[in-house]
Amino acid sequence: MGVLKRKEERTATITVRVPESIKAEVDQLRPRADGAGFDLNATMAEALVRVVKQVREELGQMSSKAVSITRSEKANGLADGAVR
Repeated sequence: MGVLKRKEERTATITVRVPESIKAEVDQLRPRADGAGFDLNATMAEALVRVVKQVREELGQMSSKAVSITRSEKANGLADGAVR
């Protein structure tokens, strides 16, 4: 096992609008998480990373389905707008 560690990627700030009730709950959870020795920001950032990956995968699946639908429509003549 190596001892070298990779540098962590730099972070940036984003703004996400959430319902006020969620903001209030996060504000209440933050001191509790800190007191228990947890990093709430890191936890939420990791959750966001997972969601972004999932969205990317789902959009990729949708676009590949759209390509296959377009190809099949062209194959049967529906894409040219002709009425038969």
